[in-house]
Amino acid sequence: MYFNYPPGDAVIIARRQFSQKTTFKDKFEVIWNFTALDIKRTHEKVDKTIANSIHWRTIGNNLYTTVKNNDYLSKSIEAYTKSIAFAPVGSNELSLAYANRSAVLFKARLYQDCLLDIERALKSTGYPDKLKTKLFIRQSLCFKALNPNSRLERCISNANAIQWLPDLMESYPNYNLKDEYLKMINALEKPRDIIKFSPEIKNNNSIIVGGSDAIELNEQHIVATRDIKSGEFIYISNPFATVLCNELRFTNCWHCCRQTWVGVPCDECPVVIYCSQECKDAAWNSYHNLECLILGQLLKYSQMSPDYLLTVKIISKAINSAGGLIELKKKIDNIKENDEMIFTNGILDVNTIDNFNRLDYFKATSTECTFELTAAVVWIVTIFGEKTNIFGKKTSLKDLHKDKNKKILILGELILRYLMTVNRNAQFFKEDLMWLHVNIPFRKLIKKSCDPNVDWVFSDSNLGFYATKPIKQGEPLLSSVVSSYHLTTKVNRYRAIGLTNDDPVPCKCTACVENWPTIESLPSFLSMRLPIRIKKEMSHMILKLEMMQNILCYGDTKTLLTVKDSLNSMNDKIHQYITCPCREKSTLHLALRGFYCKLLKIHHTLK
Repeated sequence: MYFNYPPGDAVIIARRQFSQKTTFKDKFEVIWNFTALDIKRTHEKVDKTIANSIHWRTIGNNLYTTVKNNDYLSKSIEAYTKSIAFAPVGSNELSLAYANRSAVLFKARLYQDCLLDIERALKSTGYPDKLKTKLFIRQSLCFKALNPNSRLERCISNANAIQWLPDLMESYPNYNLKDEYLKMINALEKPRDIIKFSPEIKNNNSIIVGGSDAIELNEQHIVATRDIKSGEFIYISNPFATVLCNELRFTNCWHCCRQTWVGVPCDECPVVIYCSQECKDAAWNSYHNLECLILGQLLKYSQMSPDYLLTVKIISKAINSAGGLIELKKKIDNIKENDEMIFTNGILDVNTIDNFNRLDYFKATSTECTFELTAAVVWIVTIFGEKTNIFGKKTSLKDLHKDKNKKILILGELILRYLMTVNRNAQFFKEDLMWLHVNIPFRKLIKKSCDPNVDWVFSDSNLGFYATKPIKQGEPLLSSVVSSYHLTTKVNRYRAIGLTNDDPVPCKCTACVENWPTIESLPSFLSMRLPIRIKKEMSHMILKLEMMQNILCYGDTKTLLTVKDSLNSMNDKIHQYITCPCREKSTLHLALRGFYCKLLKIHHTLK
């Protein structure tokens, strides 16, 4: 993957030694000491450059002025965002890219976002005086669109526009400010109507951070404290850590994953953006101060999977939290097998690094801990050594492999363990163009089942668990292991679970014990012995669901919200009437799941 393996017996011997080792430290050390392993030379650091900034600004200009397809606005904004990311701090290119992006935001009727970029352009160094009049006119029009009755802000913007008019006239002597302003006023449209559904918890849990009062912890698993209706959210929180797919690095925040049209760049590297200064600062203080130095190189390799990137983010976060590599190693060594999660002053926050360290992970003897995977970890450790001071100083590749610094083996051991934790616990989320890897420690507190009663979605910057069916007081919350019985047969479920479990009966849920069939083979409620009244009501519900299909497939957020309560009410009723599996229950289950995924998707194009 990242190495050239020489032919001969050396690799065979190394693999044999590797297979005989039983700890992360020993397995890492085998490959670290494998002198026949030729590590590919790393590339130079990815830097901000004026040339790259100009390149992406030119692309943005072309997309905005010549390409008028459906998503030309979002594509041009993305290009300008890349220009912003590559622009050196304090450069003219930074201010120009902000100003150009503000023009697209104005066209897209995102006036509040447009004002942000205008302010950033004006505050940046070197924005040309001859262009300031047009920028202030755009600012004035934004104020007009957002608040037609407010005159003070517009008057100030107009006065500033007039102040810089002589500079504009030197380059454009035929420019008529009054005519241009009136033309733009007449063409001014209302702000874009953006409707977002944000799930809420009515009453917060006094013990579980992010939880509702409908749940409690009972013998290390979550149970319902009262009856819970379909669609009710019982846990909402920021995820512990996330990694975006490569395609979203310039449209979504690297810290919280929220989609943003006005992303701000890291000051040091050009490879990530943030939705706000708050997220930018939080990322830097938590993990990006370390990650920033190596992320550009990691992203250069197409083989670098999200699991590795998520692991690098988490190990950086853990080192900062512990106060150093040695301190983190001491914390890890003090954790015992099956240690319970930590309460702080009687409060349980699953999203702390100490509770992450208590998650289950694939052991060093697992088939998941492969030779190739560990070789990739060795490559990551060498980049840490070359580009950071994690071992005391930056060290060349040659000297790094001569070094007997014990921190090298400690870092390798910890990265390998964290990678095994990520592989065991991370969830993959995909909705339309949204791809990300998410680590969700809360899942450790939920029992596993192939007939789940809760599911999760990613909404804006939050992760939320909601009830997929009515849950009675005292019942445990159940989450799917690999998939629910509705979609996958018991054989396929066992095959998937068996990859991570040596138990011949890896799942003992009711669906597996009774071997429930998938939706295609389930009986209809019409074949069941039910009162005529219930059959009529059920038939009416299914007909109503069929009529909703077009909304569920193509509706926007506003339209989808009109059917939310009906869907959840139908789901509650069908589970009230029928306690065994049937085709219609599964159909409604899948419709409800698809509804929440579509309702809460966080990537949109501007048309």
